[in-house]
Amino acid sequence: MNETEFPEDLRAAQIRLHQATSELAALCRSLPWSVEPMPGWPGTEHPHTGEVTGGREDSPGWTRSRSGR
Repeated sequence: MNETEFPEDLRAAQIRLHQATSELAALCRSLPWSVEPMPGWPGTEHPHTGEVTGGREDSPGWTRSRSGR
């Protein structure tokens, strides 16, 4: 089976892309779920296990210091 040798600049660009994607995902996880302050809502309790799924806490909204602006 032939293996294709990719140019080093393309490999480096792919690594930078993965790093940027990872940093963006981390930033999104650190921000509140709503840009504007919004009330949360309760989750749904499973009738047999009692596990609560869904629902959200209140969102304080984004501020200039949290959104990086």
